[in-house]
Amino acid sequence: MTVRLWCWPGVTFELGQLKVLVAPPERMAALLELPEIVNFHTRYLHHGRSEVLFRVPPIRSEHFEPMTCATLEELMAAVRSSFHTVLMVEWSPALAAGLEVEERGRRMARLTAALKRRADSSIVIVFAPAMDEALRQVSAGADQTVWLVPRPAEPRPTVTVAARAKAQRTLTEA
Repeated sequence: MTVRLWCWPGVTFELGQLKVLVAPPERMAALLELPEIVNFHTRYLHHGRSEVLFRVPPIRSEHFEPMTCATLEELMAAVRSSFHTVLMVEWSPALAAGLEVEERGRRMARLTAALKRRADSSIVIVFAPAMDEALRQVSAGADQTVWLVPRPAEPRPTVTVAARAKAQRTLTEA
């Protein structure tokens, strides 16, 4: 039996893959409204008030388990203890707020490894309405990142940076 979830337009979530979904909350809500979701053992992890769960009618199934995680450590413990067929994580930047760059890198690497291990036997989806630095680290280790929102433009150099680059080229040519 193949376990799959389809998310229009043409995105498929399957066993064995860690996927990051950057989309409006309505898209994740539509995924939760799929008829198949009540047949799978599903754990939905979120921090604080979910941006998604209030958008769907209450999911009345003993197979659906929403769970609030107040800290990154609680989130990692919930991922490690999951036995569910579908594991959904609603990412919140608050989970990694206040961490120094190196510490954030270590913790996000541990989270990514835990999610990848869980993906060996589950559909694992990390959802966020926007990408942040911590989620970017998870995305780098994911099998696929699906953008259902426009990707933000790459930062352009400021006038000062461009002027310095031009001056540097002039000095090296001289």
